Amino acid sequence: MAYMIDGEYRPPRAVLRRLLEAGETHASIARLHEVPEHCVRYRCRRFGLGKPRGMAPGRDALAMALAHADIPVREIARAFGVKASTIHSAARRMGLPTDERGREALRESRP
Repeated sequence: MAYMIDGEYRPPRAVLRRLLEAGETHASIARLHEVPEHCVRYRCRRFGLGKPRGMAPGRDALAMALAHADIPVREIARAFGVKASTIHSAARRMGLPTDERGREALRESRP
């Protein structure tokens, strides 16, 4: 198995960081290195790696992203590293539209 030292999974921090930045998940890294997924998750947590999930963007950034009505909410969510439901919830909480008509109006109201 790759990166096993004394029977423990210990990859270099740079390797994990590079894989995570490339969009790999803990499960895909585990398959790649032939180790259980919980080992990868543990090492990432120990190194402080990974994006915090579930954190919605700020109001200004979200309003700017939603003003582009041609970009689906799913793609906006992927760009911010969250689920689409997080974007919808944050937009509702901030009073921003997520429907097509409201997003068109949002774009027209921008200076």
